[in-house]
Amino acid sequence: MSSASRFKMQIYSPLWGYKDLYHFKKTKEGWTFENYRYKGEVDKGGNPLFYRSLITESISCPDNLEVYISSAWENVETLNKKQVQDIFDELSEWISDSGKKFY
Repeated sequence: MSSASRFKMQIYSPLWGYKDLYHFKKTKEGWTFENYRYKGEVDKGGNPLFYRSLITESISCPDNLEVYISSAWENVETLNKKQVQDIFDELSEWISDSGKKFY
């Protein structure tokens, strides 16, 4: 699959009461990350902008999330776009559910 594909995450924001949209596009060294507040290069695990955006929105993230995002990065070339998007969808649900426990 082409690494030019863009993947999205929709994560519930307890601060606003709805899901925020986050985009990831694979680069040679990591991802290009974008949401309504931040845009730029991040590493394979999403550092630093993805986590900065979660903190800004009062979204707590599960332990080892970075490992799973890195795994998605590693699999972009071997899986089809839907399979990789499914990974991001599952991560979105996991993060959203993790944050809802505290509110």
